[in-house]
Amino acid sequence: MIIKLNNNRIVNDAPVLGAISQKKLPIKVSYVLAKNIAKIEDELKLYNKEKQKLIDMYSIKDEEGKPLIEDNNIRIAEEYIMDWNRDIKDLLDIENEIDIHKFQIDELVNSDCVMSPMELMLIDYMIEE
Repeated sequence: MIIKLNNNRIVNDAPVLGAISQKKLPIKVSYVLAKNIAKIEDELKLYNKEKQKLIDMYSIKDEEGKPLIEDNNIRIAEEYIMDWNRDIKDLLDIENEIDIHKFQIDELVNSDCVMSPMELMLIDYMIEE
């Protein structure tokens, strides 16, 4: 099933999807999740590539020409802050059409796997009821 996920959701959900994939899941659920994560990671790679272009364009560079990082944040040149904010928001808002595989909720419910409500909400688009 084709669904739309924007880059913002992909960026925010990726770490939790990785954690969910490490759980002891029924094999069908694990397989579906792995296939979906692979597709989502492909979109994340594209997002990161485009984000890097923005960083290269707007960041303050050190002596070696690399983006300057302070307090784990890339320093954006003052004159480009509005452009950076606009462009990064546009990048995060881009919707991606992803062919998502689904599994039956019963396959998860009838297993030993314990998932938090947040984790279930995160993968709700992968579940058929």
